Parts: sequence; C-alpha cells; structure tokens
Amino acid sequence: MRALLATCLVSALALTPASAPLAMEFNLVGDTLVMSGPVVGDDLSRLRNHFATDRVKLVLLHNSPGGDLWNGLQLAQRIRDRGLPTAVSGKCESACGLIFLGGVQRSFSNGMPLAGTMVGLHGAHNVETKRAMPEMGAKMAYLIRTMTGGKFPGELLDRTVYPTDPSNFIYAFHPLRFPVDGVPRGVMECLKQPDAKFKCTMIGGLDAMAIGVVTNPQVLSLGEDVKELLARL
Repeated sequence: MRALLATCLVSALALTPASAPLAMEFNLVGDTLVMSGPVVGDDLSRLRNHFATDRVKLVLLHNSPGGDLWNGLQLAQRIRDRGLPTAVSGKCESACGLIFLGGVQRSFSNGMPLAGTMVGLHGAHNVETKRAMPEMGAKMAYLIRTMTGGKFPGELLDRTVYPTDPSNFIYAFHPLRFPVDGVPRGVMECLKQPDAKFKCTMIGGLDAMAIGVVTNPQVLSLGEDVKELLARL
C-alpha cells in the first residue's frame, strides 16, 4: 500500500509551473468543449463566447493545475447555470477542481488512464507569497457543499478549505482506481511534512461518489475526435 500511495503522489504532483502552458486552452470538438491548462483572468469571457453558440453539450477538463480562484468560482457557476455536465481527463487540480464541480452531472472519462486521472481540491493561497487565504474559506466551502449536494463531509471540507498548510490537497480518484472487495476507496489526503515532502493517506470508507465529487459511476467514453485532440495537448 505504501508503494501504491507513493506512485499516486508522484502522478498527482508531476505538473510544475515550468511545464504548464501560459493560459487555458479552449477547443470545441463537435459539442464537447475541452478546457486545458491553467485558469487565468480572461477565461470567463471566452467561456461566455462558446456558450453563446449554443453548441456546447459537455465541458471536459483536461490536465489543468488550476490558477485564478475568482475565475474558477465564476466558471463553475456559469456551467451550473447552463445545466451542463462536466468530465475530467488527467489531472484537474485547485481551481480546475472547482470548475469540474460546476457540472450538473460529473464523470471521469477515458481520455487518459484512470491511474492518471484525478480531481484535487485545496484551500486558497496567494500564488506569489504562498500565504494561506482563510478569508476565502467560507466562499469555497459554500460552493463545494452546494455543488456536491451536501455530500462532501463537513470535517473533510474544513480540512480542504482551511488547511494547516496551503500546499495540502484532497484528491478524488475514480472508484475503479482502487478496487478492494467493494469497500469504498479513492479519496486521498496529501499533507505537506516539515521536510517539505508529502504524506498521502487514503481516507477509509469514502470514494468520489460518496463525497459528491462525481455523480456518474461509469467511465464516460469520449469520441475518437476528442481523444485525438487530447493526445496533441
């Protein structure tokens, strides 16, 4: 189990600012809007432009490290107001995780292997100073609680939005990622240690369905045209 958790941690934290694109990419493939890369300041206006075409039927979040919190909150609400589903491919962390929660139905997809697909949530912090911003905790908690239909456990929610270290993360994996005799698994808490390393622990009895992060137990099958785009991003 220790080796398994270590593998998951490496996968979860592999994307660094140096390897990330400078802005979120929007690609409309048929009726699927693929959003990838970091969340930045003009994403809300670009999302509005795509919604204005009335072509979007699914929002797919692909390999995003997050970014601007305010825009993440706004994008999540816009998606929810449109009544659209969301799906995830690869890593969707921080503000991306909030955007994902905006979907009225939420699924893991087959865009990437389940071993490398996850939704990560954590507390707000200043990107430059790394200072925690607990003043944003209540707003984040309200959105997470509302978007998950009240399923996100209260104690876990407090640890998510009011972390002891702003680098701490709560990760949700698809239930099939860790199949163990029908016991719910797949919610992992990664805490930064004094030596700057992370200790990740599986939270027993919880999975992404149980805490309301996903609503669809099945893995969403994407079209080949969408998969071809993901392979290029």
